[in-house]
Amino acid sequence: MSRRKKSVEINLKDISSDPETYELWDGKHYIGTIKKEGERYLSFVESNDTPFKSVKLDDAINELLMQYNLHNH
Repeated sequence: MSRRKKSVEINLKDISSDPETYELWDGKHYIGTIKKEGERYLSFVESNDTPFKSVKLDDAINELLMQYNLHNH
């Protein structure tokens, strides 16, 4: 028996105190933070202090989603 695919809503919230910092949320669950540092975006998963480095914001979002799916499902 196969599982049904559920649609998931992902929200990218801009942090007003820091214009180059974003939070990624899955409904009510915090996924991680993205910070721009120079020309790169650093993605921090909620339980990891070592960031993933990306050139584009979209790549940083995808990296956070991959890590979230890998460790939580």
